[in-house]
Amino acid sequence: MSRPLRENLELVEQQGAEWVQCAACGHRLCAAGEDWRVACVTRLLPPGRMGPFHRIMEGRALLEERYCPGCGVSLDATVIINEERSTPRAGPHRVKPESVVLEARGTAVVVLDLNTKADTASQPSQPLIRPARAFLDKARAASVPVVFTVVVWEKDTPDGAVAEALARREREPVLYPNGYDKFIGGELRALLEGWGTDTLVFLGGAANFALLYTATTAARAHGYAVVVPMDGIYAHSDYEMEYTLHQFTVLPRAAGRFRFSRLAAVEFR
Repeated sequence: MSRPLRENLELVEQQGAEWVQCAACGHRLCAAGEDWRVACVTRLLPPGRMGPFHRIMEGRALLEERYCPGCGVSLDATVIINEERSTPRAGPHRVKPESVVLEARGTAVVVLDLNTKADTASQPSQPLIRPARAFLDKARAASVPVVFTVVVWEKDTPDGAVAEALARREREPVLYPNGYDKFIGGELRALLEGWGTDTLVFLGGAANFALLYTATTAARAHGYAVVVPMDGIYAHSDYEMEYTLHQFTVLPRAAGRFRFSRLAAVEFR
């Protein structure tokens, strides 16, 4: 069953689950109640696209358009007034990557939401696939356990599998927690305890959703040491990436548990 939300957008209910999808091609954007705009392809356009009175908006506004990542149909258009945006200011903490050597025994790699969509060139996560695969192979060679997560609404769908290019091995679990915090439900915590894990390396994202919530819980609630390879995660904008990394540096009583690196600069022994 489906009902329209707006032009080219509908809410679908099936087998007790609800999600928002493109009405033109059926591409799923998010679970019901979440912000579907985050999953869209976004473009900022000059005032010339705003109609006959665009001249009065020159230098004052931009047109933000959002499109379905599946078929490209327009889903939303918003005028952004520059005067409403404050002058950007640098945060008090700038994250710098460093070389990290980890004990293979006690370390686990958590790959966040790099499902089959990440094999598609149009996805913001797609550029991660090749370097992430090389890093996973390095971890596997050192017998470091790997666990994958996939968003819950993709479970039992064609997009519910891990990106093929990551070459998931049969013994590597795939979890479908019902939340951005992948510790929800307890499965991830149980796996890590069974492996004797004290250090987590995170790949994937999005940075301001799955990474922000999961890594915060890992460090703050469970006391894990967290390593974030900055070229192994993604976000939909530079701003979202920067505020996520900044948040880790100011997390009360847990900021010291975070280290930042690059994929090639993380080694196992």
